Amino acid sequence: MMSKRATVLCLSGLSLLGLAGCAEKNLYDCYQGALDADERRDCIATGKADVTVEAGGSISQAMFDMPAEATRWVVKVRPGIYRETVAIDRSGVMLVGATSADNPEERVIIEGALDGGKKRKDAVIVSGSRFVMDGITMRNFSGNGVTVSKSIGVTLRNLVADKTGHYGVYPVESEDILVEGCTTSGIDDAGIYVGQSRRATVRGNHVFGNVAGIEIENTVTALVENNDVHDNTAGIMAFVLPNNPSKEGRDCTIRNNKTYRNNGKNFADPNAFVAKLPYGIGIGIMAADNTVVEKNEIYDNSSTGVALIGLQLFFTDPTKLDVEPNSDRARITGNTYRGNGKAPDPAYVNGAPVKLLGADVMWDSTGQGNCIDEPQGGELKTDGAAAALPRCK
Repeated sequence: MMSKRATVLCLSGLSLLGLAGCAEKNLYDCYQGALDADERRDCIATGKADVTVEAGGSISQAMFDMPAEATRWVVKVRPGIYRETVAIDRSGVMLVGATSADNPEERVIIEGALDGGKKRKDAVIVSGSRFVMDGITMRNFSGNGVTVSKSIGVTLRNLVADKTGHYGVYPVESEDILVEGCTTSGIDDAGIYVGQSRRATVRGNHVFGNVAGIEIENTVTALVENNDVHDNTAGIMAFVLPNNPSKEGRDCTIRNNKTYRNNGKNFADPNAFVAKLPYGIGIGIMAADNTVVEKNEIYDNSSTGVALIGLQLFFTDPTKLDVEPNSDRARITGNTYRGNGKAPDPAYVNGAPVKLLGADVMWDSTGQGNCIDEPQGGELKTDGAAAALPRCK
């Protein structure tokens, strides 16, 4: 179904030309010019792609058919269940699933479940630049949902990742990233993970039932806004961890999000770092610099609303760190808190690596230039050294 705006433009343009019908439009140009999600859905539904994969067909074959000389390749997929792993090693690919405003549950599903309870490892693996993926569900994989690595210009929209293993939406070592309007659940590491990357926006996503909801790791310049993050073990994380290709993480802004009831059981792989995370964290900052946390609704997280810490709490031997271990110049301002810290994770109440007593804001006293300016003022419940955080100027 065309949006009202698209229909009006089509009919008015045709009336001027004395024509009676709407010609099929180019899907790529229509999509890039669309103003909102409804228009993008119209473009996918009615636009002309290079290849259209019908239910029962192969998405992988459509990728294989991209001509060697092509610099752009648009693949539209009709709703249905596709049992495959899709590998994309070319640049300029747009992979979109047709959906309907009247029946939004009828989607393209890439299914990982195999006979005998086994699972495929990955749903979609991408190594090309200028990649767009929209309108596709991935479920029941043991590795990851969509992985995009070493890419410039990544758009991941309107995706669903359900029980896809370690990561749901997973751009890594990439630049100019947009993750928007996605839903992730049942992931044993991070529902949305942006790692070792530059210039990322994570906006308007629904993230629940994972270990870490949204994780920005060793990344320079990120915006995390307008996300609904709940019922994970921990909600939104800005981290720097050692032994990664990127040795810094800075300039992350976390704003206008709702992060609440992140009290779920930690079901991570015991060998993964996130297995160490206590449950009940709304927003966590660890060793990241210049992080801004503003205008978020942070509530009912049982250990702490915001945690501001250095690596020393989890990595006790500083000789093994190849990154600067402290969180510096964090600004925590204008957030709304309620019901945080009422039942902190008992594994961390009485000592190492993190001693949690339950709070709206927890700080381990490390780092320089950190500050706070919250509307609750002295009524804010603080833990550790958080009461000594200076007011932001």
